[in-house]
Amino acid sequence: RIVKVGGMVNVQAWALEQDEGSKRKFAGTDVFVPFNAQPKYLDTKPNESGENGDDDGNGNTIQDETKGVAEQYSEAYEGAEYDERKGLVVFRRYCHMYREGELEELVAGIDSLEVIDSGFESGNHFVILKVVR
Repeated sequence: RIVKVGGMVNVQAWALEQDEGSKRKFAGTDVFVPFNAQPKYLDTKPNESGENGDDDGNGNTIQDETKGVAEQYSEAYEGAEYDERKGLVVFRRYCHMYREGELEELVAGIDSLEVIDSGFESGNHFVILKVVR
């Protein structure tokens, strides 16, 4: 158990319904959205396996000096793209967009939780819960 009886939990999730004027528009509840990653936060270094550079004959990979770091990282990760304008590696991540009332419906089936408050704020649905057992 993470939260003791009497404790509160705040759950927030992306909403299918977005504010008017929002740049986010979703075609359905299960979508892939872009995730921009700065190369300094990625684990794999470009050219570790020699796949994206030439071998110098001694087992060392030669970096492609014509490409920036982010572009080299985008080539090192399967499914990643390089955003030249932003200089970032862009991944597609799965997200479920919640409809109005969906979070409350999910919580309704859990006897140990009570919905204290719920609503919509900044493109997200939220529920504030209290652990009652």
